[in-house]
Amino acid sequence: MRILAVDDEPLFLEVLEAALKDLGFADVTPIYSAKEALRELESGKTGFDCILLDIRMPGTSGVELCRKIRAIAGHKRTPIMMITALTDRAYIDEAFAAGASDYLTKPLDALELKARMSMIERLIAEQSRNIFLEQSVEASSGADDEDEDFETLDFEFEAPVAMAGLDRIIDYPAMEDYLSSLPVKESYAAAVFAVSIRNADAFYANARRVDYLNMLHDVGVTLETVLKRHEAMISYAGKGIFVVAIIGTQDPDLRPIEMQIRQRLGDYQQIYERDKLPAPVVVLGAAVRKSLFTRPHAGDLLHAAMAAVEKKPTLLLPAAAALKTA
Repeated sequence: MRILAVDDEPLFLEVLEAALKDLGFADVTPIYSAKEALRELESGKTGFDCILLDIRMPGTSGVELCRKIRAIAGHKRTPIMMITALTDRAYIDEAFAAGASDYLTKPLDALELKARMSMIERLIAEQSRNIFLEQSVEASSGADDEDEDFETLDFEFEAPVAMAGLDRIIDYPAMEDYLSSLPVKESYAAAVFAVSIRNADAFYANARRVDYLNMLHDVGVTLETVLKRHEAMISYAGKGIFVVAIIGTQDPDLRPIEMQIRQRLGDYQQIYERDKLPAPVVVLGAAVRKSLFTRPHAGDLLHAAMAAVEKKPTLLLPAAAALKTA
């Protein structure tokens, strides 16, 4: 793994390099400023598999640098791990919203660093499938023939496909890391619920893959818009299910949120009717939290939220269950 490490403290970079080498990651390029890091990345001389950024740096902060890196061709999906002594939730939210994949606090803990780097390796492996998907979408969108065969664009229904271009929607592995990175107080205040697209399986089975992706994007935009005032973090988990994390001492009132989501999705109705596709039907499951007696792993919390939405009965389903494709 080729790693770019950016921090304005040379001593810390030496410690980080030594720790990474002990874990078997010897190909580390140390950089001491955001400006120098951007110059290195934009030159394209070295392709980096992973980028480690300090949040607090003079001039351009690590968060701003993260945003700029995401705008560089070839680095929209490169795993970026923020490393900092800051543990306030505001900094964590800002980092993930800027495109960070993970968050690690100083001082370095060898076991935690090992776990985080293992996650980065898994993330790189998972994203290798998304690279083909994104390239296929770009190639398909440039086709002159509207009846172009999209069969080469394929992914499993269970796949947590990446959704780029949305500020509050992060990759599924990043959602798990976000919840794990919250300070203790905020972690107990985190309410997690799932949003299920009830007719997603029929849509996937009968529609073109590009139409399915467009439908997911419509739902993602709608969730981001409706939940903006809640400062929610959102992720697509696969199987037509989004997971949402909201920080607050009181459980969110999900009924009006569900109604707002359905109302806004109604704005897409004419588009689906034109394409002879069914509009997505969404259902929100009950919110789940940690308790003082049970301290589930972040992944367990997300799975509990998805299990809760599967138990929720579906109302207002369209009468026509059959899917007509264009």
